[in-house]
Amino acid sequence: MNDFLQQVKFVKSTTHFVASEECQYWSVLLHYETPNEIPEKKRPVQVADLTPGGQYVFECLKQWRTEKAERLGIPKFMVCHNSELINIVLYHPKDIEGLKKIKGFGAKKAEKYGEDIITVLNAI
Repeated sequence: MNDFLQQVKFVKSTTHFVASEECQYWSVLLHYETPNEIPEKKRPVQVADLTPGGQYVFECLKQWRTEKAERLGIPKFMVCHNSELINIVLYHPKDIEGLKKIKGFGAKKAEKYGEDIITVLNAI
């Protein structure tokens, strides 16, 4: 009991004496709080975490992104971030609605690049 109390923040206790024909005993109720632990931050998935096949799909998507950015005359990150490409590999959306469920893809971005992305995924 002492070890347990050293690991928690004691708030209060209540006691009751219980008596029956068979036995008598004390009941003790402890109120406590567990210490606030900082939850471990989830490490984002990285390219190295992908399977070899997933890494190949990622490279194909990067190639598409580079070509698209060059045609539009914008930086690559404005087309898609690497993290978005990784999530596309992980969730492998089948259509634009599936693409909209991926973080970073709202209606606009999905409409603008969705058909191309789905075409790349289906070609692999």
